Amino acid sequence: THCFSLFLLVSCSLGCWIWPPCLLLTLCSAMGCGGSKSVGAVETVSTRGDSNASSTMLERAVSPKTQSENGEEATPALNITVLSIEGLRCADIVFVEAEIEGQPASRVKTPTVPGRSRMHGIGAGARETLTADLKFDLAFQEYTEGAAINFTVRDSDPTNTEALGSFTLPAVMVQSQYWGKIPMADQGDGSEAWLEVRVGEWHILVETAQEITNAISDAVDGVQEAVAEAKIEITGVADETAQGVKQGVLDRSKSEVEEAMSQGYAEASDITKQAAREVKDSVVDNVGEICQVVDDAVEEVHETKGMVCCKC
Repeated sequence: THCFSLFLLVSCSLGCWIWPPCLLLTLCSAMGCGGSKSVGAVETVSTRGDSNASSTMLERAVSPKTQSENGEEATPALNITVLSIEGLRCADIVFVEAEIEGQPASRVKTPTVPGRSRMHGIGAGARETLTADLKFDLAFQEYTEGAAINFTVRDSDPTNTEALGSFTLPAVMVQSQYWGKIPMADQGDGSEAWLEVRVGEWHILVETAQEITNAISDAVDGVQEAVAEAKIEITGVADETAQGVKQGVLDRSKSEVEEAMSQGYAEASDITKQAAREVKDSVVDNVGEICQVVDDAVEEVHETKGMVCCKC
């Protein structure tokens, strides 16, 4: 079911000439998947050009609405989705606040969300970090073109007012509808952390295809990083083991040689296990994300009877 859903969604994202929208919606509706809308991750910048055709396949059919002063629905001037946090130094519960640069009255924030701890790195460089999925829209009712957006990640503990990380999204990225991860400053402990955001509204099929691409990219990057770190660590262990063996030979000590070999083997084995854990975590997390993204997208098309997709 996941593979068939993925095929349908990616095909449609390449153009309705491959699969007629009405046929796609009929097939998707018959699948009966469940879930709520989810988003994935991306390492590189993704942008989308402006378009004036709001009812085309490149526009989401429904924009987020808020209540205006007279009680009528109003579309925000700018909508930014805060997707996830990775690599943050440990905290139990966090939230993200954002404001238009120079306009503190424009400040909006996400609900608080619990993070989950994860070990990053191998050997001596391993460290425990926080990962959190937010998936929350921040709506700015007024926005002047050319203004940057400041983001700050904070601990929900009211006694801790220190920022856990921050960055500024330049105006050019806002205008180009940036989607990606940006490294945060003010980490304080020398660690690296990223906040992923998506600017504007993306059509569900384009969004789903991008999320799948992002998850695959993240899995590949995670495996490559684990292998590279393991190689460095094992090379260090091999050098130390060789030195120990050499010293044992010079001392004519069989026990020193055996001890050096035994210790080297144990350290290399531990590094290999850590690398395998890193690879497993990366692959399992991202495969699960792909399945969830596809299920959620199909369910949203089904629940809206195609309104979120396009008008046939």
